[in-house]
Amino acid sequence: MYYRICCLVLLLFFITSCSTSQFGWKSEPKPEGKSSKGKEYVEDFDPLTLDEEDIVVSPREESPINEEDREDIAKQAPSEDLAIHEGGMIQGFRVQLLATADENQARDAKKRAIFKFQSGVYLVFEAPHYKLRIGDCATRKEAEELKKEAFRNGFRDAWIVPSKVYQLKDETSNL
Repeated sequence: MYYRICCLVLLLFFITSCSTSQFGWKSEPKPEGKSSKGKEYVEDFDPLTLDEEDIVVSPREESPINEEDREDIAKQAPSEDLAIHEGGMIQGFRVQLLATADENQARDAKKRAIFKFQSGVYLVFEAPHYKLRIGDCATRKEAEELKKEAFRNGFRDAWIVPSKVYQLKDETSNL
């Protein structure tokens, strides 16, 4: 019983000593003319009255392209066989290799695809996914062949999707 009374007295002493301390219980007096955050706002300030010169933004300089980047760009650009006809795009098929929300994963897969496929490689963003597609197939049969090639090159989840595709040069001669 004596032990409980001592504990109770110590607990009361601790509570009363904390309540009389200055840890957050007293607020500091505010200086006169200041707001609660210590900053004063001037409402009639006009920034046009400042004697500052205008900010001039110089045009961005183009960085020179190194040889590796130049080769990557050349692989991505359509070759002469894929020259676009005046009509431009037709309804066709592409083979989708990947759909992911991770941009870095999509870009890495695009780099691999550029080196493995002769046909065009396209990275399309349709929120919230990045979709990696290859080919400009006018017929489903062409798309099936390209899908088989994608399987052989390690893209086991490839599938065919309908898409607007670039019209190939030799197809325009049949028109």
